[in-house]
Amino acid sequence: MGYDYSKLNDRDFEALGASIIAKLLGKRVEIFKSGRDGGVDGRFWIGGKIDKEGIIQCKHYIDTPYNVLVKKLRTEEAPKVNKLKPGRYIFITSQKLSRANKSEINDIFQPYIHREDDIFGKEDIDLFLLNKENQDIVEQHYKLWITSSSVLDIVYNNALKGRSESTLKDINANTYKYALTQNHRKGFSILEKNNVVIITGEPGIGKTTLADNLALHYIAKGYEFCDIEENISEAESVYREREGKEILFYCDDFLGSNLYEAINNKRDSHIAKFISRVRKDSTKKFILTSRTNILNKAFSLSHNFQNSNIRDNEFLLKVNNLTPLDKAHILYNHIYYSKLDKDYIDEIYQNKRYRDIIRHKNFNPRIIEFITDNNRAGNVKPNDYWRFISDNLENPQSIWAGYFQNQTDDCVRAMTFLTVYNGGKILEDDLRRAYTEYIETARVNLGDYTDKSFEAVRKLAVKSLLNRNQVGEDKFEYVLFNPSIADFVLSSYSSDDILLSNIFSSLQTEDSLRYFSTLSLSNVISRQSKAKIQKNLFERLSHQMIKNGNWDYVILLTYIDFCNEALSEEIQAFLNNLILAEYPNGKNLSELLMILTEFEPQVKFENFKFLYNFIDESF
Repeated sequence: MGYDYSKLNDRDFEALGASIIAKLLGKRVEIFKSGRDGGVDGRFWIGGKIDKEGIIQCKHYIDTPYNVLVKKLRTEEAPKVNKLKPGRYIFITSQKLSRANKSEINDIFQPYIHREDDIFGKEDIDLFLLNKENQDIVEQHYKLWITSSSVLDIVYNNALKGRSESTLKDINANTYKYALTQNHRKGFSILEKNNVVIITGEPGIGKTTLADNLALHYIAKGYEFCDIEENISEAESVYREREGKEILFYCDDFLGSNLYEAINNKRDSHIAKFISRVRKDSTKKFILTSRTNILNKAFSLSHNFQNSNIRDNEFLLKVNNLTPLDKAHILYNHIYYSKLDKDYIDEIYQNKRYRDIIRHKNFNPRIIEFITDNNRAGNVKPNDYWRFISDNLENPQSIWAGYFQNQTDDCVRAMTFLTVYNGGKILEDDLRRAYTEYIETARVNLGDYTDKSFEAVRKLAVKSLLNRNQVGEDKFEYVLFNPSIADFVLSSYSSDDILLSNIFSSLQTEDSLRYFSTLSLSNVISRQSKAKIQKNLFERLSHQMIKNGNWDYVILLTYIDFCNEALSEEIQAFLNNLILAEYPNGKNLSELLMILTEFEPQVKFENFKFLYNFIDESF
């Protein structure tokens, strides 16, 4: 049993080394800003008649062969130490060291290393940190603590449902890139005080990442984890079943895909009441995220949100809440783990260009993730890399524009559209059906003669624009490879009435109609476009609904809010056709009555004699 030091970057490792030595010696250890260290990663003072300087040097060479490490120590580090002439020299590395290795390193740094136990290899660090008396050091270094095997056991064992466990695995997979910023500390403070935090901000600012890592902190401390995907009743049920247990409830984008339904079906009242309940219960925590425009719209529409003072708990996460130091940590973490070749990294450090990135008005963690992604930047020559960075910072929408429009075909784009406008995720069976319908009805240009079947195209889309996750036995769900894909698609295509009509008529899912309502309410889809799409959608589907008896979808159409003059004639004609249609006695009576109820009083009917045709004579 040990620790995974690969989750630490070199600066993290240096800070860990300084903490270890400070505790061992009972002395203050100074650490310095990043840059050329001159052989010094930490410094302490040795008392006596004349104070002498003690030096700590850390080499985070976890994947480097030992012979490469030793060569570097002889040729680069030893001359620096000889020049410094410290009173004591302590060397720390994340690499495993044998007794012979320590002896060799000791010889290199004579006479400044006093004894071989001033040389720390991975085994020595593990032994120190596994001592219960030193757990405070582990917890001080968040990424080391949260990825330790003991904490991971707690994390995965504390997931209350299968989806919660899957969510935790996804959260933990990205922890190594996380930078502990002021936002983390503020969010933690709000949770400790109020038991509830709503993290809101613009797309890509890091709402979900912050929520993920706040959740991990509490789960590692023993809280059970409940991921609420859609319905607050899930959380209420868990609350009742596990009264008195420490539980962290988690809801990412809690109004994003069902705002209209939440307000009109009084679920805003359920959310407000549940938040109020958690606030009063010291054994529970509740973390929610929402985009700023969606949350503002919810407050303007919902008296329940206004009256319950939910904003007392709100933590508004904005770019200007990130300090320059926070931004520097975020950028450094992404560069460190980017797997970019040295030629590319040099372009960032040349003339301290990284300062231009940190100071840029469009600095955004999602943009930083993109410009340091080796798979994306690797297609750019090193000499053009700085221009690639500058262009994406100046015009963030270009991040996906070039790739989406020029490096994918119509079929991959179709699959992506369907996923985006279904709220960012879709079950495989729904996607297969919708894709087939879309290709046929939208007359997609199939281009070359390559295989455009669902199986062939989904393999192309997965890991470039989509991810495919297993959510049950023989059950799969597709989500966007990166949330910024939705940002691009929504901003670039949501005024294309014909495209959106094709997409929504192909999807025919509850999630897509709810998302349509949310996009309309938040003005992503304009009022004019909404009316056109509604009309097109209704005209296309009304005949199909009568023919196939797809009553469920008729009911779902009411989510779109059809109460407008432009559609009154179409609705009247549809219901008249429905009334005149011939059905076996008794069949679909309840469904038909439900439809009429949903559309009334917008559409009036005086003659209900047709209902006799639906009554079984046996009654």
